Amino acid sequence: MLRARTLAALCSLLTLTASAQTADPIARVYHATPPLPSYEVATIKPYVPATMPNGMIFLGGSTARQYIRNAYGPGIQLAAAQVIGGPDWIDKDKFDIKGKPSPDLEAAMSKMTNEDRAAQTRMLQQSLLADRFHLKVHFEVREMPVYALVPAKGGLKIKAVDAPAARDANTPLPRPVPGGPPPPGMSVIMMNPGGARSFRASAAQMPTLVTLIGREGGIGDRPIIDQTGFTGYFDIPDLTFAQLSASADASNPASDAPSLATALEETLGIKLVATKGPVEVVVIDSIDHPSDN
Repeated sequence: MLRARTLAALCSLLTLTASAQTADPIARVYHATPPLPSYEVATIKPYVPATMPNGMIFLGGSTARQYIRNAYGPGIQLAAAQVIGGPDWIDKDKFDIKGKPSPDLEAAMSKMTNEDRAAQTRMLQQSLLADRFHLKVHFEVREMPVYALVPAKGGLKIKAVDAPAARDANTPLPRPVPGGPPPPGMSVIMMNPGGARSFRASAAQMPTLVTLIGREGGIGDRPIIDQTGFTGYFDIPDLTFAQLSASADASNPASDAPSLATALEETLGIKLVATKGPVEVVVIDSIDHPSDN
């Protein structure tokens, strides 16, 4: 059934950018540059589970801590340990939070790259947290469990390529061709039968790979720190892995694809090592329960 789906259903755009990214030995949170944009209309209501026609109950909603993890995540949701403090209700009470940008901002966001649009959304979320939850935070760097991305024993197998050309904001985004490499600066991930994932990238940088691992690797709730020392752009023709754990001996009976750890080492010459490292955290100074609307 998966094979019959459209390309749009099989591929998700992870990154499309021509801007240089530098390696950082610290797992960071997302710092927005003020002034922050605000939703034109935002509603926050207590979440009520929905009962489906077949009697099943649809569970959803977001706790305040989950929303903070999204708003301050650098492309992926922050690990739970990266949001510290706060009253008990921020982990218990669930909300249905909806926000709509102004027509002008919505039109501008429709022309942005996926990366820039996600950053704009995080800024809107941070603004909503400040306005409606009266959230006040500060940032600290603490030592905690992480996964370090390091060269494997045989060394890195990726090679530097030219940086992608800068894209005009008014130019339509290029579309990946089924079965072919993505356009320069673009990364795609495809769902395969049996639960495996296939990742392809052209002129990507290491933060793109970190985002992929955090989103699709199923490695648990640890931040990832890039310690490969590779700061250039590189191509990934095909990185196929079972969506499981980062441990090298993980197996997936529904797929004959290798584990993420094996695929990274054999294809890219990169290892994920469980260790401790410096992690930037969001410390909640104060937060108020929002009023219903």
